[in-house]
Amino acid sequence: MPDSNLTRERLVSLVVTALVFFTVSAVVVRILWPAPPEPRVVVTHWVTGHLYFGPDLPGMAATYNEAGHRLPSGERIEVQIYNAPSSEGARDLLSRVTGGGQVSQDLGGNKRHLPDPTIITPSGAHWLVTVNHKAGRKVVDPEASRSIARSYIGIVTYRDMAECMGWPEKELGYADILELRADPRGWERYECANPSWGKRPIVAYTDPKTSSTGRSVLIALYAMASGKPPEDLTLDDVSDPEVVEYVKRFQGLIDHYMIGTTVLNTKIYQGPRFGHFFLMPEDNLIHLKEGRARAVIGGEVVTAPRIKRPMVMIYPKEGSMARNNCTCIVDADWVTDQQVEAAERWIDHMLADEQHRVFMDSGFRPTAGLTVADHSSKIPGEFGLDGTKPTKELTPALIKPEVAAAIDGSWEDVKRPGIVTFVVNTSGSMMGPKLQQTKDGMDRALDAMASNNSVGLLSFDDTVNSYIPVAPLEDNSYLIADTVQAPRARGVTALYDAVKAGIEMTDAAEGEDRTVVVLTDGLANRCQTRLDGLIRMESNTERPIRRFGGCGRSAGHGRPRDEDRKGQHDRHRAGPGDRPLHPDLLHRNRRRRRHGGRPDAC
Repeated sequence: MPDSNLTRERLVSLVVTALVFFTVSAVVVRILWPAPPEPRVVVTHWVTGHLYFGPDLPGMAATYNEAGHRLPSGERIEVQIYNAPSSEGARDLLSRVTGGGQVSQDLGGNKRHLPDPTIITPSGAHWLVTVNHKAGRKVVDPEASRSIARSYIGIVTYRDMAECMGWPEKELGYADILELRADPRGWERYECANPSWGKRPIVAYTDPKTSSTGRSVLIALYAMASGKPPEDLTLDDVSDPEVVEYVKRFQGLIDHYMIGTTVLNTKIYQGPRFGHFFLMPEDNLIHLKEGRARAVIGGEVVTAPRIKRPMVMIYPKEGSMARNNCTCIVDADWVTDQQVEAAERWIDHMLADEQHRVFMDSGFRPTAGLTVADHSSKIPGEFGLDGTKPTKELTPALIKPEVAAAIDGSWEDVKRPGIVTFVVNTSGSMMGPKLQQTKDGMDRALDAMASNNSVGLLSFDDTVNSYIPVAPLEDNSYLIADTVQAPRARGVTALYDAVKAGIEMTDAAEGEDRTVVVLTDGLANRCQTRLDGLIRMESNTERPIRRFGGCGRSAGHGRPRDEDRKGQHDRHRAGPGDRPLHPDLLHRNRRRRRHGGRPDAC
């Protein structure tokens, strides 16, 4: 081989060896000394469930992050979305800015701590007015903040009921519902009413202590009674005897206070016998009709199917409350100037037409550029909503902070007092997470109760035990809380006996609004009380009803007696397939005490 060829091969070999050496070295260096992470600015955005699940803000943020948006200084923007219910988020934010530290937020029974927020978006900014007031400074500025989605709160009812009252030709409102609800004739005042609705109209809405809708309605009631918009209310208005009497009269006619939207949806899915008029925002009605609403079905929080019965929204003539979903940037020591700049860019992105149509497709009204006439809007058309309404708007977010505090403080006085007996299953079927969830739920229920309520407790397994007779909440709350935490799951399930004892305990207490709440997971498999006896006891009727079996899988499958066959179409019969009526679903008039009836079992 010529020397030139040999030299050339050696050179090629040396070059290849060098390349391999440097490549391997680079890999080793990268492993041992990795490159510093790319500079980024994190925007933590707390939003309500209406925005978290509706337009899928987590998915929108993920797309935004993948696009690699940057600040002018080069840092990459990363947006993180967290579901924070309005009242819980406001309470947690207040604790953080006043030195109380993080507060455990509750989301469907799961307690968790969230990272410090850069942006907070409650459904109603009136929660943040209260945060500023209690913090003694402007933690957020709702008036200067931009709204990413808009919705109005109205009265949702079944179309045939609304039409029977004269809708849509007649403008209706809270006054019409109050008049109907207070009329002893009830639905019988209308010839067009369907007997299947029952005589008495049923009104439900969410609790002002825990729900943006409920708190907005409470603020609006004071505004209506005073003849002023929320921003003009004064402390004198809140204490005015005539105003207070108006609010009390309204609250006195409410059948159900639900802790949140999910539970209110659950009532709607249980049919008209559980409610006729529901106070809720437009987007929630759209989600119900599209099969995107969250509800408790079969004991689990799920995305529920479409509602089948047509429903519409009445925009009250007294005014519809606006929900503006502000993007309020937090002024706190954990929020940097770079995060503020990044937050503004994220808000710009959400307000751009492409993203804004996502909000509109999810049932919200536009807040920038677009209108309800846009093809993406769900407001007009098949959903029972009206893009030309409301004719009058109320904005609770503009309320003075000291007035909001006074209205919050008035809740215990204007809310209708009630009697609640909890019947808690501690049998073996509740072993594990079920019993712990029950204990946690009881704690939350006691915390959320108005102080003018009375409460009692009994627990059961093989037998009924742990009797705590009904007494004022302030006397019983700690005793009940301690008692509930003690039991261990054991034994079998004397469910019907326990429900009977709960009704008897509630019936012995003094008062009008009576409820028995049964917390259980399984079938009765030991009992002396039969289910048909419970129904007779609760409904206070001598009309013939079907006979139901005693316990376990035999319940509800007994052969009907002769008199039962005569009552095939009675409203207390089991229904198609002769299925059992579970005690958890028994529900009757909360006012029956006036007419000699029994309390609720629900």
